[in-house]
Amino acid sequence: MELTQQEILQDALIAEKYIMHMYCQFGLECSNQSLRDLFSELHSVASKHDLKLFKVMNEKGFYPKTEAPVKDVKQAIKMHTEMQTKLENKVIKK
Repeated sequence: MELTQQEILQDALIAEKYIMHMYCQFGLECSNQSLRDLFSELHSVASKHDLKLFKVMNEKGFYPKTEAPVKDVKQAIKMHTEMQTKLENKVIKK
């Protein structure tokens, strides 16, 4: 049985997402700073691969996207910025 191009790309995307998750998990649980930095770098590289796969799949119609309304995007940015500020303030106070 031969896989279709869409199935191959879907498998690659799933694998890349799994790898990203594992690099993040390893980095969070690692006490050695050099290893933490390495896992962070590997996560960043995997993220770039993930984006490339997404773009190819989107161009071929295998992974359609819908644009979020500008209002919703601005609201999400505001919410996450406020959460980050609160978190940073709590960390600094300790």
